[in-house]
Amino acid sequence: MNNIIFITGASSDIGIQLIRSLTEECLIIAHYNTSLAPLTEVSKEISNVLIPIQADLASESEVCNLLDYVEENYGVPNKIVHLAAAKFENVRFKDIEWPKFQDEILLSLKSVILILNRFLPKLAKEKRGKVILMLSSVTINVPPKALVQYTTVKYALLGLMKSLASEYADKGININAISPSMIETKFLSLINEKFVEISAASNPMKRNATVNDVIPVMLLLLSDESQYINGINIPITGGSIF
Repeated sequence: MNNIIFITGASSDIGIQLIRSLTEECLIIAHYNTSLAPLTEVSKEISNVLIPIQADLASESEVCNLLDYVEENYGVPNKIVHLAAAKFENVRFKDIEWPKFQDEILLSLKSVILILNRFLPKLAKEKRGKVILMLSSVTINVPPKALVQYTTVKYALLGLMKSLASEYADKGININAISPSMIETKFLSLINEKFVEISAASNPMKRNATVNDVIPVMLLLLSDESQYINGINIPITGGSIF
């Protein structure tokens, strides 16, 4: 298969809808940690072959084993979408200890560094590749209070994206990010409902984002039509600037 898409956090609401929306012929490598059922169900709806693979991305050894397995059995993915992240949770800085930061860094940042470190040099030789990192509107707007570990990691991912986009721009590889405002998915299960309501009310469109607001942008960035889009962090915020 010449077109291999590797999605981390593929069992998330966004991951499942992205898989559904991939109409081009491709092999989909769908990473998950604990939730296999959504991937099993969506595989029955699509024409593309979907390969679910379990790994705890907070474990370096599991990430490396995952990458070994993918490369040995399916080859080097030419499209990589990094969705994996810890659940959104409000915790004030005074209440956070270093392990909380470390957990989020390992899951969201270190894992994608390992993935890209493995695959980007090989894609550079082929002069092709697409990478999308899921960031957040906290990297564009003033972040809400009590999200320090989440915001810190998202800014680190932004720096990674910008740096790699510059380094690989002449290698035929497009590396971009998207930054939606709050999306109403199961990712918000640890958030107070009042906070979700306030977010919707403060948005110019008087609602939070939906999965279907995000997917079209991702499909564009994965398509051949995005060859001249590189190093961009695209806001999907309904016009919100603060």
